[in-house]
Amino acid sequence: MSQITLLAPAPVATPRGAEWAANAFAALLRLFEPPSEADVERRLRRQRAEEAAGLRRVAAGISKVDPALAADLYAAADRHLAA
Repeated sequence: MSQITLLAPAPVATPRGAEWAANAFAALLRLFEPPSEADVERRLRRQRAEEAAGLRRVAAGISKVDPALAADLYAAADRHLAA
């Protein structure tokens, strides 16, 4: 009859700072990832909204002097958002 002895490895504690280092490395890798299409689209929508808001501020300032031009600027801001 033969006998097999199995040795269980001794438990090893996680090194101090290993979790922090792994999280830091993962954050560093995310910095070098190219932006996804959704990120690019979101950034473009935000930029268009900011530009349209600026145009509306200009239109609001002009509205008392030239209401027709202000109306055209408001319409242009709406078209800019729709594009």
